[in-house]
Amino acid sequence: MANKIKFNQSTIEYVISQVAIGRSIKKILEDEQVNASWEGWRKLLHKKPAVKKEYELAQQDGIDYLLSSCTDQLQSTINEFKINGKGDLAISHLIKEIVGLTKWKASHLISKYSSKTNVSLSNHNDKPLVVKWQK
Repeated sequence: MANKIKFNQSTIEYVISQVAIGRSIKKILEDEQVNASWEGWRKLLHKKPAVKKEYELAQQDGIDYLLSSCTDQLQSTINEFKINGKGDLAISHLIKEIVGLTKWKASHLISKYSSKTNVSLSNHNDKPLVVKWQK
């Protein structure tokens, strides 16, 4: 296994910029320009909160980029179907999967796209919760 490099500022900026255009972190870390391990990147994020915040913002930007890219791809495929007069079922299923994956990423990484709401309930001094109905 080749030696992995330490992260300098230019490498961090490159990784952040690539994440912001929707590339996967795995592929970015495999680039010759980066040549780093996931473990090294993960440790860096834990050590440097500022880098972690930049990374999270880049993930959000990347998801927005992927969502607009999916929209463009859907529109071009619809236009091709209109020109040809028929659609290819395999292509439509693949596009459906791409859109589904992008929606899943968005709902799990960006709270504004999430349909889940977290509700927490706590009692004062661990007393039982009492619900009373009034007429």
